[in-house]
Amino acid sequence: MESKFEFSDLFNFEKLIAPKVLKIVYWIGIAGISVTGLSMFVSGLGMMQYTAGGGFGMMLMALFVLAFGTLFWRIIIEIYMVFFGIFDRLGDIRASLDKTPQP
Repeated sequence: MESKFEFSDLFNFEKLIAPKVLKIVYWIGIAGISVTGLSMFVSGLGMMQYTAGGGFGMMLMALFVLAFGTLFWRIIIEIYMVFFGIFDRLGDIRASLDKTPQP
């Protein structure tokens, strides 16, 4: 069971705060990708009055940004989460090795 985070944990690096912060960063990134994709889509609609092909291309690019940008962002965040998970597992292994009797 995981204990609560205390102020002294900021100085000993036994508990990591980055996984909690990464969840916030993930949602901020998703919001940014969504705003960017939607603004590109609206710009494509506005561009349609000047050139239909360019506007349609911009709208397709907006859908591409929304789909693949979200997927790529998720993969990047998951890679960081794996690194922090490895750190946690190594700490568990160290703790279990400390408990075993030495010959």
